[in-house]
Amino acid sequence: MAITAKDKVRQVEPGIWKLVDGRFYVDIRPAGKEGKKVRATKPKLEEAREFKRDAFAKASMGEAYKPVAKDKRRLSELVEQWHDLYGHSLKDKERKLQLLAICKGLGDPIAQTFTAEDFMIYRKSRLDTVQPGKGGKTISANTVNHAHAYLSSVFNRLKQLGKWDYPNPLAGIPKLSIDEAALTFLDKIQIRLLLGELEHSQNKDLLIITKICLSIGSRWSEAANLEVQNVRAGKIHLSNTKNGRSRSIPISPELEREILEGRPKHGKLFNTADPKKGFSNALKRAGIHLPDGQLTHVLRHTFASHFMMNDGNILKLMHILDHSSLDMTLRYAKLAPDHLTQAVTHNPLATLSEKFA
Repeated sequence: MAITAKDKVRQVEPGIWKLVDGRFYVDIRPAGKEGKKVRATKPKLEEAREFKRDAFAKASMGEAYKPVAKDKRRLSELVEQWHDLYGHSLKDKERKLQLLAICKGLGDPIAQTFTAEDFMIYRKSRLDTVQPGKGGKTISANTVNHAHAYLSSVFNRLKQLGKWDYPNPLAGIPKLSIDEAALTFLDKIQIRLLLGELEHSQNKDLLIITKICLSIGSRWSEAANLEVQNVRAGKIHLSNTKNGRSRSIPISPELEREILEGRPKHGKLFNTADPKKGFSNALKRAGIHLPDGQLTHVLRHTFASHFMMNDGNILKLMHILDHSSLDMTLRYAKLAPDHLTQAVTHNPLATLSEKFA
């Protein structure tokens, strides 16, 4: 894009102008008045100064300035390179497909010309997109934030690997703020109703998988994919976890017997078929209604909620749930019996009658 006088805000120093969009424009003749003009636009003033110094240094040594060849890779090509170098090692095997879908939604621009504004326009269009079969509901802010994080990580990782020489265009864009969702968990009556319905399910694995999730707070996939060697010595040993960390959680002798009784002696304990549909039907029969997007994960919330209501330790809960930070676990702290009870005794009215020291 040609830079015109109206694009310039002010001259910072000879040969460098600040532009209206915040970038810095270099327009110099390193070889003197009769020499060839050299122009460049840089996102930061120091980068513009460095470019200017480099051009004059080369001219002083008699070297003709040669503009750097433009990077013509499209956004999807960056994703492919990211996947070949790094993405293939992630547990999230769908990440590449998700990233390519994002590239398609953005029109798969040349990556070097991709800007924060381009992403902001894309983000708004996604937030306005109605999901098919969802009763008119649009794409959630959380989904859009995931797209933001995924694409930003591609630029960051390639830069670390020396395969991207420019700034991350998404670096300065704040994530969309999301209201904290109400914590949904099952009470004791609902748990009894659900277990009763699961006892009559055609899929006999549903009941025991549910009991495991309620007993150790595991993710549904962790429980459903357990192998015989994972259940031993009064503990369930989880290794193939979301965060790649292993953990071992004690269970009762009764649950251990129920898990192992009548099941294979080696390999996977449960049927490989996805039993979530049967779980959803059991919830409906039990009269339990969950917020959109929640299904088996309510069991994990239920474990954590009851753990804290029974005065459990928040740090131990963090380890059991395999959370990467304490912030993720603290939302359950409000359910502890003594949570914020000091507000009753430590407020100024409660201490008003105390004598001054």
